[in-house]
Amino acid sequence: MVGTKIRDLRKKLGLTQEQLAGDELTKSYVSQVELGRIHPSHKALEIIASRLGKPLGYFLENGDDMRTIEVLLKAAQALWNSGRLEDGMLGLQEALTLAERTGREDILARIKATMGKLEMSQGNLDQALAHLEDSLSLIHPDDHPVQAIEIANTLGMAAARHGSFHKAMNSFQQALEYAERLDSRDGPNIRAEAAQHYGDFCYSQRQWVSSLELYRMALDQKQLSTCRRAELLSRIAAAEWRLGHNVEASKAVDEALGLLNEIRGVEDRATLQADVAQVLIDIGRIDEARELLQSSLAVFDRVHFQEGQAVILESLLRIPASDKMLDQYAHRILGTPDSWPWHDTKILALRALARRAVSRSDFEEAREHLIQALAMAPVYKQRELECEYYIVQGHLGDTHALNQLWAHLTDPVYESSEPRKFTPRLPMISTPEVVEAMN
Repeated sequence: MVGTKIRDLRKKLGLTQEQLAGDELTKSYVSQVELGRIHPSHKALEIIASRLGKPLGYFLENGDDMRTIEVLLKAAQALWNSGRLEDGMLGLQEALTLAERTGREDILARIKATMGKLEMSQGNLDQALAHLEDSLSLIHPDDHPVQAIEIANTLGMAAARHGSFHKAMNSFQQALEYAERLDSRDGPNIRAEAAQHYGDFCYSQRQWVSSLELYRMALDQKQLSTCRRAELLSRIAAAEWRLGHNVEASKAVDEALGLLNEIRGVEDRATLQADVAQVLIDIGRIDEARELLQSSLAVFDRVHFQEGQAVILESLLRIPASDKMLDQYAHRILGTPDSWPWHDTKILALRALARRAVSRSDFEEAREHLIQALAMAPVYKQRELECEYYIVQGHLGDTHALNQLWAHLTDPVYESSEPRKFTPRLPMISTPEVVEAMN
């Protein structure tokens, strides 16, 4: 095992056995070590490790450390799913310390990537980007292509949320390039996943045609799992609907619905049902959408998957519902902690209750809900809430509310129209006079 590591790394660095041996060792000694015929002494291993640019721990057997790292990673995932993010991060820090002792760059990259995901889930995007960029720099795509693809995709998602769209696009392209090199049994599904992530990014940027092309590219991969096909069909349906291709959208979503019962994993099926439900909402099939969302919510309740619960409850709030159902969803959301993943969901629930109060002409109640929502909202979410607040204030007799609303809407800080960035050239008119003047 030690000899194999030494040989592989030596060849990767382009060194000969004689260069690795240097003045302290002999070429024959290095050859015997690489063949596993002798075990290097501690002193010899220190020399070899230094020359190969690795810590000593990289070449030692660290079975106990590796088992502990695996336990810590699994515990961090479980704590993350249950919302105990700080405890999860502490476990990852401990795992990182052990991984640094082993010198295993692939393990360091895995831990850094997990830390990046955890920071991203909490909205700490600067820290998330730093961890993910470190992770990607540690991994070599030729040695660990699947891991490199996963990290590049995650970096793309973090960069997109951060607003670093150029970095996001580069990361998704990088993941797709790595995936194209794969020829293993899992290659088609991994290539499809990379194209799907890139398509999701284009979809979020309203590049409907590009997203549709990427989703179709993914679906064209051979031997895709049923789960992957259903995911892609739901996304194709969404993009087709955005492009006004209503018949194609309905056909794709019906095909996705037909695949749901073939998916054996209960949690996978619940996630896909939620995706398909979003498209059904778009095309107006509300009752089907609600049934799928409620079924998925029951699964996520059973496994205590809070992020899934939050996403589905948001979807249920966005579709028409009876007063009883709205109260049920909203009050359940408002009873959750203020931390991730419920913060944005709570704001949406308060807004839904405020709008219902306005429909009943109960403007006092609406104002109370909007005040609570504004107190929770980050700056970038406050504008629309403030506009609704001023309208409610107007109904309550505030004579300054309309002026405040107008001032708010015309504030240059909140200008939403994109200015032209380039001045068009004057059109060239090829009259005889122009031609003569040019000559």
